[in-house]
Amino acid sequence: MPKFKPPQTKTIVDDRTVTQTVTQRWGGARIHFARRREHRGFTPRCDAHREAQPSGGEIPLTARNTQYTTVGRMRVLFASGIDGFCHRYGVLHWAEELAAQDVASTTRAHSDPRLAADLAVHDVLVLYRVPDGAWVRHLLARARALGRATVFAADDLIFDPALTDPPPVRRMDAAERRLWRDGVERYHRTLLACDAVLATSEPLAAAGRAAGRRVYLHRCSLAERELAIGAAAAITVRRAARDRTHRAGSTQPAVRLGYFSGTATHDEDFASIASVLRTLLAQHPTLTLVVAGPVRLDPALAAFTARIERQPLVAWPELPARLAGVDVNLAPLVWRDPFVAAKGAVKYLEAAAVGVPTVASPTEAFRHAIRDGETGLLAADTASWEAALTNLLEDAPRRLRLGAAARADVVGRFAAAAQGRELHAILADVVERMARPSTPADRAVPVAPRSADTLTDAEHRVDASVADEVALARRFPGEVARAAREPNAFPDLTLPAAATTAPLGDGVLLAQRFRARLPGLTRVDVHTVTYGLPLDHVLEFCLRRTDGSLVGDTRVPAALAPDRDWLALELAPEADSADRMYVLELRAHGTGTRNALSFGTTTVPHEDGEYHLGGTVGAGSLALRTFALGAAGAHPA
Repeated sequence: MPKFKPPQTKTIVDDRTVTQTVTQRWGGARIHFARRREHRGFTPRCDAHREAQPSGGEIPLTARNTQYTTVGRMRVLFASGIDGFCHRYGVLHWAEELAAQDVASTTRAHSDPRLAADLAVHDVLVLYRVPDGAWVRHLLARARALGRATVFAADDLIFDPALTDPPPVRRMDAAERRLWRDGVERYHRTLLACDAVLATSEPLAAAGRAAGRRVYLHRCSLAERELAIGAAAAITVRRAARDRTHRAGSTQPAVRLGYFSGTATHDEDFASIASVLRTLLAQHPTLTLVVAGPVRLDPALAAFTARIERQPLVAWPELPARLAGVDVNLAPLVWRDPFVAAKGAVKYLEAAAVGVPTVASPTEAFRHAIRDGETGLLAADTASWEAALTNLLEDAPRRLRLGAAARADVVGRFAAAAQGRELHAILADVVERMARPSTPADRAVPVAPRSADTLTDAEHRVDASVADEVALARRFPGEVARAAREPNAFPDLTLPAAATTAPLGDGVLLAQRFRARLPGLTRVDVHTVTYGLPLDHVLEFCLRRTDGSLVGDTRVPAALAPDRDWLALELAPEADSADRMYVLELRAHGTGTRNALSFGTTTVPHEDGEYHLGGTVGAGSLALRTFALGAAGAHPA
């Protein structure tokens, strides 16, 4: 099996540029690549060919047309319209890319009322997958009044009204289809209201240009943490597999093909190669097919279920170990469909991080990411899929060479440090091009019109800085709330909501014990349920250790709680939180009839026990999400 060795780095510094030449070894492969970055204090500005670009055209940004000038440091504000996987691969990765360029950024949910005040201290607002609404229009009007540039960002073709029947819609009922189409129209309106578009593939860029917007193409990346976890997983998993093979006395270990689906929308994609997989399973008795995530097996594979290993969807820190456990990663797509053709190359990046080669359909993004025959293989039809997979099944050394080259490729081209320079240049160009005089302060759109009379006695006792937020929540009911998005941290405990508590009465204690697995506990989320009511009391969060000592607490107006979404308690990192028990306490102050929060729960208790509401023991556990920074260099098991 190949041996992964840490890269050797040689650094050369001149008056403007830091150049790192990296040598990566993996097995017998030796790969060189270079990283270059400007000294701190330089902000990129794109000047070359500027006048030649049409107003709606894509701006190519490369080292040849990027200049650096000593201007003030830019600050970027992200408004994220979705949580989970998409949020991480979009907003969190972009924030890390910018951090690698010493560019500060702030990330919030698109519904968060704090965005209005944030605009005053940021230079550009990036709205990631954000649908139009009265609140979003207010936010964009305030950005214009303050002279702030705005960017609509998307990584799926969700904003083209002409696309009426994409694969995700085909299994929806009539009501769901109406909701989908309404969402597409709303995304489209947000796109039209912004100064520019950030797209992750060329088909997305083309759709943005067709809408008359200035478009910037910026590919998906991998976080440094993902690359580190990937390298460690590759070593650990493959060493264990080699030991098992030696103990079994076999020199021909079984080959494992893997398909990993992150959502329940890829049945057609996987089915497109079902006949090929059936043929290979029949021809190769030691072949195992690993199918992970929410995807249905095609009936063509029914005869081979004994050799098909189903795996559940896992949190992102656990995915590298699952990927490292296969020999070839499968990335089939119904790639001639325009919606599918616009997707990015994330499946290649994830597998490459653990040194596993990918066979993929030849979408534009995969053609850009994969050098066919060098860092992976592309397959356009059934015959080419069968040929590519047969070759890799029978040629173990080639699998290793492709995987090693893919790993070096993503480290060199798709790491945050490598991608950050381009993103910095893009946003600096947007700011410079779209700069407009700010409206005088007495004419600018206010954060929120309010008066002391609009606050209840309980709300007056909360920090006065949230008064504007409460006013916004009341002005835009159902659109403004402090919904929490995943932070740039390891997910620790995740208990999804499947039921709800009774309303939390005035002064009643709602408590839940839980155990942290990782060091550096930094956030605890609860799942709030408002039922759309105009709440006007205060929620008190308190997190304690089991000895009663306080970890952190806060008070939040219930008017800011999201409906059926997460509300966060931010904490100073607890360095020694690993394997420690905590108690989360929630109390409400100032409740009344139709003025009380409920909370999401599980239907059966978690191993840490049931929740307690007053003197009543609940049927399940409180729905929670916890996040931790982890120890330096550590990763979840």
